[in-house]
Amino acid sequence: MPLSVRSLIADCVNQVIRQHYPEQYQSLCHVYAIVGSNLISIVLDRVYRPVAGLAAVDCGKGRLMCMMDNAAFTNPAGGAYHCWIESADDLIAEREVVDLTFRHNHEYAEKNGFGWHRELPPDYLWGPQSSIVVKASPQAIPKSFPDGMVWLCETDEGWAWMMRQLATHQNAFVALTAEAYKLFQQSLTPTSTLLAPAAPHIATPATVVMAAL
Repeated sequence: MPLSVRSLIADCVNQVIRQHYPEQYQSLCHVYAIVGSNLISIVLDRVYRPVAGLAAVDCGKGRLMCMMDNAAFTNPAGGAYHCWIESADDLIAEREVVDLTFRHNHEYAEKNGFGWHRELPPDYLWGPQSSIVVKASPQAIPKSFPDGMVWLCETDEGWAWMMRQLATHQNAFVALTAEAYKLFQQSLTPTSTLLAPAAPHIATPATVVMAAL
């Protein structure tokens, strides 16, 4: 799959969410995960799902930004957690991990007092789990990660919370997905070969969201 297809998907999701939430987008990882998994599933005709759990990001100089508050998923006041996307089919040998909010890590770190001492992060992470996710227990997370890697851990509480979000805000997620898909279509020229050799079967955004419930 051409890398430019991934970039276009990531940019369309980012544009739509920032348009609707210009002040909050840095803290809406679950919206990026839900809308992003829907759009990827539609465009690639595969199954991707939104995931919620714990995360740690390397901010540089031995400083980790940890989002490890698993109790936040049952706390009305919220807390520090993270959401991302994973493939959920068996079309490839290894699970894919996608993080469409990676571009905001430096902003989020500065805003929350962690500071940022690395090069600016890439716009997104997308690839095999082994090349993106640092393998370590929560008690043994290293103090620094290779470029383009992050520590992630789905939890039962995160899964239950994500299911509640999908059920409670289904109509809003369908609308955002439809906007992102329309933007994606508008970004393709009539002669575009990004989806070559043949365009996939196109499901509707509503179908994708309902399948996740």
